Amino acid sequence: MTAQESARAEEARRLFPFAALYLGSLSDGAAALAEAAAAAVRKAPDDFDSEFLRQLMRICRAAAPERAAGEGFPDDDAFESLLVVLKLPPGSRCNLAMQLCGISAEDVARARGISADEYAQKTEKALRQLIFLAAGDTPVLEEMTAAAARLPWNPAWSESLEKAVQAQAAQPEPESEPIAGEIRKITRADSAHKTVTVPLWGAVCGGICLLMVIGGLVFFSLRKPARPEQEQEIPAHVDFAPDEIRPFQEYLTLSDIQKKTAEYAEMPESEIRFVSTKLKPDAEPPCYELTVLGRDALLREFVLDAKTGGLLSQKETDKSLVLHCAAWKPAEEMREAALRCAALKDALFLKEKCGDDGDSGYYKYELLDGNGVIYDMQFDAVSGMLMKYEAETPEQEASAAVISPEAAKHAALVRAGNPDPSQVIFTKVKQDSGVYLIAFTLDDGTQYMIELNAVTGAVNTVDVIPVSADVTGAIGMVAAKERALAMAGVQKAPVPAEFTKAKIERGNGAYVYELEFETPEYEFEVTLNTVTGAVLKYRARAQ
Repeated sequence: MTAQESARAEEARRLFPFAALYLGSLSDGAAALAEAAAAAVRKAPDDFDSEFLRQLMRICRAAAPERAAGEGFPDDDAFESLLVVLKLPPGSRCNLAMQLCGISAEDVARARGISADEYAQKTEKALRQLIFLAAGDTPVLEEMTAAAARLPWNPAWSESLEKAVQAQAAQPEPESEPIAGEIRKITRADSAHKTVTVPLWGAVCGGICLLMVIGGLVFFSLRKPARPEQEQEIPAHVDFAPDEIRPFQEYLTLSDIQKKTAEYAEMPESEIRFVSTKLKPDAEPPCYELTVLGRDALLREFVLDAKTGGLLSQKETDKSLVLHCAAWKPAEEMREAALRCAALKDALFLKEKCGDDGDSGYYKYELLDGNGVIYDMQFDAVSGMLMKYEAETPEQEASAAVISPEAAKHAALVRAGNPDPSQVIFTKVKQDSGVYLIAFTLDDGTQYMIELNAVTGAVNTVDVIPVSADVTGAIGMVAAKERALAMAGVQKAPVPAEFTKAKIERGNGAYVYELEFETPEYEFEVTLNTVTGAVLKYRARAQ
């Protein structure tokens, strides 16, 4: 074995605990190391160590499960503390694994594009979560670090790693490699948008040509002629005329302006990630400001005329950014989702932004409709799930009639995806100052807080609190509600109990349901075990 091969094997052995803990499997960790080593040799053979860690984080992030199983981990008390780490969410598991592996803050900053302070904050958060999972016991990091270092390394894995490196070295250098790991090419004709995903490599020129011919035939066979302006459908809650949509069309679309920016940057669209695109309609002339991330991870800033697409200014910066976006949904698809969420046929996109907060990616949008209503939305970049929604609606006249609480609850459930009302516990239905505040909890513990316009029922804001607890085998929030009502003896009371709290918490080393509800005479607090349904705490107070 050469000195270079020995150095690679030693670095792989050092990073093995990180990959194994992040992926929750010894064999998967070794496979990720081999893949990362091959990628590092291809991309930066003269800076293998730094590129190796960067590629390993990218590969592990794409493959990390929500909860790791610990496949192949030794069945030994000495490794028990590491099994608790596997219960952490992927982002926290990654941060803590890096610390246990002894990866320096400087190396992390270079590999992930975050500062040492950000890394320290994320690690501190992971430690707090670990204490929570350990029922309040403070983990001994020295013991965990020693256990991680003793995770068994199979010598055959070193051979597999070197074979992967040699196989990669024998391959010709690819012409290009987009930052997202695949080419996303957006085409536009009239008002029809289509997004085509093309594999990065493996397609030869003949295959590409064939795909283009087939795609063209399908596109023209499916494309419908544009409808006359007067036939355009307008959502029921939008009271502006079709001609008032035309101001939206005086500006180039996001797709068109981004295509022109790629031309000015002299880079294929496949190698660009548009981190931020903002329309400045009040500028003179109206312009788009774009922040672009190229395959070199450096940010560039462009300003283009919003109507003509002419280049007004461009600037290269010394800022860098790393986005783990291989699994993200295309931006074009998320723009359509934003319009659907606002129930709009057309709108002016004032802003599009994407980012990676270390745990998950996101898309943010700001839209303006014909009534002057501004919508702010945030979506999960991988699943496309709506995470935040706000709308600044015009004030209604004081004399306007408000909708009923039942109608407000129904509108809130529709926005949440129409869950079965029998599987929902409402904890707040409050009408004040022209809005309804509706809070409810789903059977799996997911909480929603939704604000609606009290006159129209239009949704202003949506806050979602996903379940972070391990609820494997849980009886469900609705079953817990029925047991709590039975315990209080008000299950069949003439006046139904009103719930004010329904959430999952951690208590005495186990996850519990915490419920609070009221009747005209009493206030109740009930705590139940999530798995057994046993009542752990019960209290009733007179109103």
